[in-house]
Amino acid sequence: MVEKRMMTFDGIVMYQRDHKERDLLVKILTRKAGKRMFFIKNGKSKRNHLAAELQPLTVATYEGTLNQTGLSFIDDVKQSHISRELMHDVELNAYATYILGLIDSAFVDNQPIELWFDWVKLALHKMEQGFDGQGLANYFELQLLPAFGLQQQWGSCVVCGRRDLPMDFSEKFNGTLCQLHWDQDTQRMQANPRAILILSKMAHLNLEQLGSLTLKAETKQDMARVMDKIYDDQVGIHLRSKSFIQQLHSWQNRLSRESQD
Repeated sequence: MVEKRMMTFDGIVMYQRDHKERDLLVKILTRKAGKRMFFIKNGKSKRNHLAAELQPLTVATYEGTLNQTGLSFIDDVKQSHISRELMHDVELNAYATYILGLIDSAFVDNQPIELWFDWVKLALHKMEQGFDGQGLANYFELQLLPAFGLQQQWGSCVVCGRRDLPMDFSEKFNGTLCQLHWDQDTQRMQANPRAILILSKMAHLNLEQLGSLTLKAETKQDMARVMDKIYDDQVGIHLRSKSFIQQLHSWQNRLSRESQD
């Protein structure tokens, strides 16, 4: 019989789902051991002493057993933090959930992805400090493209290499085209050059270098449109959290139009 070894580890709760009548399965992104699924016996009971620290988006230090195969287990929580801003702001909560969903889709379970843990933790902190949720989601979308098998060129023209002209994104050329070569792809994104400029900068920045963003609504819409099309056409994943964000924006735009009438 193999003795179970207790470990202390940092984690970010990705999501939880019901398991049988009273139990829970909780997916946690751990810093050292990647994504793990944890079995929480009687997890749905209000009396469970772990309940508060297993809510989605909780950042915590846990004590438990990390199994390489099958389910892992949590015995105690050393310290935890869950952002009030993320809990009370529906849109920020959706973007944070979406970022974790991207991580979940991009990497297999049990694969150490320490850098991504650190970036997710930093992104949650930035959201707490008022950083634009969509901007952070677009950042992760860009940075995760290689994990989905896509290598794209951002910021310089794929034809001539120029960087000093307005750019647009071309799926045909798998990168940005400068204004002199827009005629080579009639199906290019037709995006606001400002949106492409910001996305291009994001593609080459470490998250720690990403400062605060003040974005016009038109710029944000085009950034979202470009990334949505790339993920729809080339990555091929359709996360429920992204659908919720799109629906939320549709409601917001409708309410805005109605208030102006």
